[in-house]
Amino acid sequence: MSPLAGMNYVFRGSGRIPEQANRAVDDFRGMCVVPIGGELIVFGTVTEQRSVSRILCALEALGMRVDSVHRVRELPSRVFPIAR
Repeated sequence: MSPLAGMNYVFRGSGRIPEQANRAVDDFRGMCVVPIGGELIVFGTVTEQRSVSRILCALEALGMRVDSVHRVRELPSRVFPIAR
């Protein structure tokens, strides 16, 4: 896989991170933050596999407690946060 293609990941947890976080987390293109009830879901394309641990640390430093990390085949084309 070419480094430009990247791999899609979903990080699930809780907490809050600023909306401008997508500029603060290097190596994570198209990052989208979706709060759903008490859960926080962050997804996007990781440019390099070895960047996952750095992204995890950056999300936690921004205020997210990450409970799980999953590699996914595709990211949703549209996101609609669901209020609970």
